Amino acid sequence: MFKYRRIPENPSSVDANRNDEVQELGESGKEKELGERTCITLHFFRHGKKGKKEVGAPDEPVELTEQGRAEALATGREHPANTEVAWAAGSPRIRSAHTALLRLIGARQDIAEKIKDMSYADAKKEIKKMLKAGEKVATLPELNFVTDGTPEFSNAFEHAYETGHALEFMALESDDLVAKQKDMASLSYSRIAANFASLIAREMVVGNNFNKLVSSNRDKYIEYNNALERYFGTHHTVPESFYLKALEKITGQRPTPEFMKTYFSDQTGKVNGFDTQEGFTIDIVNQGATQQLILRGSRGIPDITLTPKILAEIIGDAERLDANIENHE
Repeated sequence: MFKYRRIPENPSSVDANRNDEVQELGESGKEKELGERTCITLHFFRHGKKGKKEVGAPDEPVELTEQGRAEALATGREHPANTEVAWAAGSPRIRSAHTALLRLIGARQDIAEKIKDMSYADAKKEIKKMLKAGEKVATLPELNFVTDGTPEFSNAFEHAYETGHALEFMALESDDLVAKQKDMASLSYSRIAANFASLIAREMVVGNNFNKLVSSNRDKYIEYNNALERYFGTHHTVPESFYLKALEKITGQRPTPEFMKTYFSDQTGKVNGFDTQEGFTIDIVNQGATQQLILRGSRGIPDITLTPKILAEIIGDAERLDANIENHE
């Protein structure tokens, strides 16, 4: 069974393996006196344009093209990061991590000029050397997609992608298909959404701890506006699945093909999700005893407020899916 993180309010007082406590987080306590305001911004976006993969070759080593690197750096220049208090991550497919790293470093023209034509591995080494701040990029499986758990799932996803219905397949059909095939490997709609909820869970804990740190040392991060940043490179249908699942929990309705076409279709009418460099941000804002999570996205998708209860329900859906498959094997 897949293992999903939990969402503890305080890592020293909440058992991170009990999902029932997730639902209570932030909804029962009274507000205390407001203290320092802190924010962690999570940037989720699809990777840049990738190179061609040879038939039969693995997908993970496929690099960004020159255009993909240039667009990531340009986006980083347009939205500069404070590299001292930011880091990047991608899936095991290096094009996503490379995109995130270039977005992070784009406003540092001295570094950007040196690494603009480098491979991911070389750019990573050069940035580490020039910043003198340790590793600035990590690999997170929560940002990945996996569609080859069974031939049936792989074929169905490939057909949906080629015909321009990948997001609709993911949101409306993929859970049923993994259940039918007893597929415990492919990342379907609910599993992808739970992976994102799990990642956000960790950052909620960081948000609480960061706020305590700032409150105890008010001068340390003031030059960075008491803020941290994360740059997360990912793939088609992955951030979209989380967004749609969260919206489903808020509205009580499954996403419709019409909604997906309105917000996630390209110029040719294909509904495969965000274009390169597009995605959404989540601001984790702490002040005193309160913590708020606000999601804002590209393409005019409606903003949504996330709660611990919503995230717990998303994780619960995936756990029930997995348990039902295991119990019927």
